[in-house]
Amino acid sequence: MFGTRSYSSNSDTQMRFGGVPYYGRLITIIMLSYDGFTMPMFKCDWANTTNPRGIKIDKLGFTFINFARLLHNGEHEDNDPYIQASEAHMVFYVDDESEQGWSIPVHLKPRDLYGMGGNDEIMTPIEPYPSQNLEQFFSNDDLGTSAANDENN
Repeated sequence: MFGTRSYSSNSDTQMRFGGVPYYGRLITIIMLSYDGFTMPMFKCDWANTTNPRGIKIDKLGFTFINFARLLHNGEHEDNDPYIQASEAHMVFYVDDESEQGWSIPVHLKPRDLYGMGGNDEIMTPIEPYPSQNLEQFFSNDDLGTSAANDENN
């Protein structure tokens, strides 16, 4: 999924992010390199979400996408199928069994990422801790007496 910056009219100066949702399927990942700086770009097949033949919302609020109606297919010069990876949101699609060709996008929330460490990281040794010496608190006679009392009850 990809959201765009949009204006409600030509005289509107308040830009809104995410005004027009775009849903796409990832086709290719391209890595662009500019003097040591790399930028991943995604090439996608974009569903036509500008008319009801490509997107609809049912009475329960689920969004349905039809990938048979593509947008930005290269017919026009301004049809650019590429976006930066940082602009994308991850979704997966569940096919609608009742209507062929329609899919329901399910939005994913990224979970916490934990650095598991690599081989090149410095490992810090664990400091030894003193072992517990419980024998100083109990004598062998105390343990035997306690066990004998438990058997008599």
